[in-house]
Amino acid sequence: MKMKNIKTIGFSFAVALFAASCTDVESINNVDLNGTVKTDEYYAALREWKQTPGLPQVFVWFDSWTGITPTGETSLRGLPDSVTIASNWGGHPKFELTPERRADMEYVQKVKGTKVVVTLFSQNVGDDLPDKEIYHTAGTSRDPEVVRPAIKAYAEDLYRACLECGYDGYDWDYEPGGGMGRGQLWANPVQRTIFVEELSYWFGHGAMDPNRDRGDRAMPEKRLLFLIDGEVGVRTGMDKEWLSYYVDYFVLQAYGGMADWRMTGVFGDMDDWIQQGIITPDEIVRRTIVTENFESYASTGGGFLTTMANYIYKGTYNIKGETVNIDQQIGGCGLYRCGFDYNQGKGDYDGSPEYYFLRKGITTLYSIYYDRLNGTANGGEEE
Repeated sequence: MKMKNIKTIGFSFAVALFAASCTDVESINNVDLNGTVKTDEYYAALREWKQTPGLPQVFVWFDSWTGITPTGETSLRGLPDSVTIASNWGGHPKFELTPERRADMEYVQKVKGTKVVVTLFSQNVGDDLPDKEIYHTAGTSRDPEVVRPAIKAYAEDLYRACLECGYDGYDWDYEPGGGMGRGQLWANPVQRTIFVEELSYWFGHGAMDPNRDRGDRAMPEKRLLFLIDGEVGVRTGMDKEWLSYYVDYFVLQAYGGMADWRMTGVFGDMDDWIQQGIITPDEIVRRTIVTENFESYASTGGGFLTTMANYIYKGTYNIKGETVNIDQQIGGCGLYRCGFDYNQGKGDYDGSPEYYFLRKGITTLYSIYYDRLNGTANGGEEE
């Protein structure tokens, strides 16, 4: 794909990326399925491009992760180069990585600039970590003074565990209304509110703010991502008192297709912070990623190409009696259990038969981004 009247270096690189980011034969010999040689300069440009401020994200929950072979649906190296965030959803245990998985993760982080996060349900204090006596002190209490020490320790321990494993962040899979469990960090409003606050001292936008009062908490050693997925703007939703403006990305399980009501649901969760001027509706859209369920829709693509990769929220919002207009591209798109898209038999796309829908969605997402950035969204020529 080559677009006329686009002068940005970033777009030129993105176009090359769409054509060249094939399944990772290149992890071994740096040649993709088109025969394109991937040089050190290519990978340096790829890493720099992924650091572009405001760049929409391509996010996947990665399942069946072994890292043993450099190609296919079981290796992070097999993902398209343009994926920006991959989450360890299906590789267990989450904090005891095999040498193969660790090497696979380090490759995509260092060579491709891909962020790798870990997804945890974290229904109860201490889940997924070695047991500590302090974790048990919270119990079912709703007294902040009783529960905070346990949650405070757990949040910091999650951060330390992510650092030790080499993850780039934490994705909290929060689904209390979906019949998947009733742990205290899900069902207890006091505990879940304190949990988000304590996480925000270690992950996300506010973690490394030198002007923030951290109490006796040490400063984080490294900036790690903070994501929340699941019931964001739906069912139970995020509580309004959560310090949710510190979250990097809200990941919507918009399974079956994205619609405006899903976005307005996120606005509803965040309304108090909007009204206080802490965050704008546009920024909320930029921090929202919409995902499709390829456990169910891999054969058809579901709404990934029709309502997600191309989603732009256009509407109005009332802030303290004043109506503001919103015209903002979604902050990213992605797939749940992306491995099901590895070989759908749909024929080649950009020279590769693998990850057909994911690659096509990547092209759509970034084409829209650069069209809007360069003012060619209405009538830019393409050849």
